[in-house]
Order: sequence, then structure tokens, then C-alpha cells
Amino acid sequence: MSITHIYDRKLWNALPRSEAEKILQQLINTRFPEFTISHFETFEKFGQRTFTAVLSLNGAEFVFVPGDTVVLGLDSWNIPAENRANMGAMFNDNFEEMDNYIRERLSPVRTVTIGPMIVERNYQATGYFPVALTDERLTADEYFEKTFAEVKASSREHWNYTVNDAFRLVKDGDHIQAFLYQPSSHQELVQEITATGFRLPTEDEWEYLCGGGSRTLFPWGDGIDYNKNYAYARREGSEEENYLDTPNQFGLVIAHNPYHSEVMMDSKWFLKGGDGGCNLCGGGGLDLGYLSVGTYFRDPGIFDDDMNYKEEITGDYTVIRRIKRIA
Repeated sequence: MSITHIYDRKLWNALPRSEAEKILQQLINTRFPEFTISHFETFEKFGQRTFTAVLSLNGAEFVFVPGDTVVLGLDSWNIPAENRANMGAMFNDNFEEMDNYIRERLSPVRTVTIGPMIVERNYQATGYFPVALTDERLTADEYFEKTFAEVKASSREHWNYTVNDAFRLVKDGDHIQAFLYQPSSHQELVQEITATGFRLPTEDEWEYLCGGGSRTLFPWGDGIDYNKNYAYARREGSEEENYLDTPNQFGLVIAHNPYHSEVMMDSKWFLKGGDGGCNLCGGGGLDLGYLSVGTYFRDPGIFDDDMNYKEEITGDYTVIRRIKRIA
């Protein structure tokens, strides 16, 4: 197996497909036999591409991500005029104040070497575990009976109904699955993940997985594309899927959602990819509201003592993505 190629994304992407397949087959067979190779695929998005293997393990999908030495963090940007004007309106057209606001919320520029990884393709909810619909802990909740009746009677084919920090009902056709909420601290969550042989990304790893080293606010550029659909801003009459809910250049669906943050480990900045919806709920509009989904965004609010994020990291606003380092 060519160790050099899996550590250098440029060398990796230059390999003939047949040779790359052999390297991945050998890697999985010898190092990670618990995974099954489902298929090989090239993912392209935001002007980047990666050939990889899509892997399966206990119903979850993973991908191989090659390593690289990249520049992360940001200290300059070029927001398109329309985006800049719309965002500036939130600062009464004080663009110096706006630029300072952005700058204070970006990670510093640094050059890092990221090792190759096996990465979970989709993020997962935290704090909820499946239970039977007859579980006494569920039926004892005063809201359960009414909520269950509403979900069961709904004409929706798919519905995820959550009673915050209590329980969740997921409807898929005629099937309804119940989940109970169990709070965990950041330390407890990390220990739970590492006990299964996985880990969570560091901030450096997450920024690489999100942007691939792109030198802009977002993986695609410095401004929001108004011609796309977003989870909280859909174009009227458009049936296109949400722009950020599709796999990126590594085949990963990043939690590009102002309300959701991905949990990190081994990093001071232990949440990335959202601000709990603070700017969006505060009337910041699409541009300021979605600033938090930028690759290098840091939300200083995660250190607010009143929020107690580290004491209870799980819940409706945080998600996780498991990884395995290859080296």
C-alpha cells in the first residue's frame, strides 16, 4: 500500500482509479476489517473532488478521506457587493464594525497537516436513544399521549417530532419509533465515543473536512448564493433540495445549519458549524444568519457560563460525527 499517497490529497487524486481501489481495499482489509466496502465513488462539490470508498458499519456509512497539508483559518475575504450590503444593514451600514465582528469570529490562519481518516458521512443526533412505545419512562410524560396521537394521525409520510430534552417520535410511513433524551456532559460524550473505538474530530480536522482548505468564508466562496435553497430560506416554488444538505467534496454531509453545531474533542473550540440560531433568530437575515456555517467560524457564545454547554453538551442543538484516524 502506498502510504505517501493517502497522506497527500494531490497525489491521491492523481492516481489511476484502479490503483486507488487496490490501495483502499488493502487498507480496509488489513487495518479496518470491521468495515465493508459498499462501492467506490468520486465526490465533487465547491470546485474540489475526491475519489474514495463508501464504507458501511452497523447501518452507518463512512468514507475514506485522504490527508493533506493545508492552510486553515481566515483573516481576509471578499464578500460580494449584494451580500455585503445586506449584511451591512444589520450594522447600520457601519462596515468597519461588520468586518470586525466577522474577524473576531474566525479561527486564526495556520498551516496544519491532517492525517488520513475514515469519517462518518452523516452527522448523528446526541442525547436520544431508542425505546419501545410502551416504555414507562415515555408513557409517564404528560405530553406523550397527545403527541403520539398527533403524529400517528398525521398525513405526513416522514416526520421528526421532538419535545425538547424529553422525547422524540420519528414517523416513517406507518412506523413510529420513539426516543428518550439522556443528557451527557462533553467529557461523558467523548468517553462514550472513544469506548467504541471511534473519536470525534478536532477543530483542525473539522475545518479540513468542511472546507478542504478553501480560502473563503464558506467552502464555496465569500457570500451566500441567493439562487440556492437553504433549510431556513427556500425560494418560492422551488423543489430543489437544500444546497447544503448534499455531500461535499469528501462525500460528507456537514451540519451546515445555524441551529446545529458539531461536537469536537481535544480542542478549546468544542463546537463548530452553528451558533444555536442566535443570528438567524435575532433578525440577521440570510447572510448574517448563515455566517455561523462558515468553515472557520467560531461562536464565542459556547463559553457563556449561563449556557453550561460543557456540562450538558447533548440535545437538539448539537450533533456528532465519528472518525477513525488511519495513522
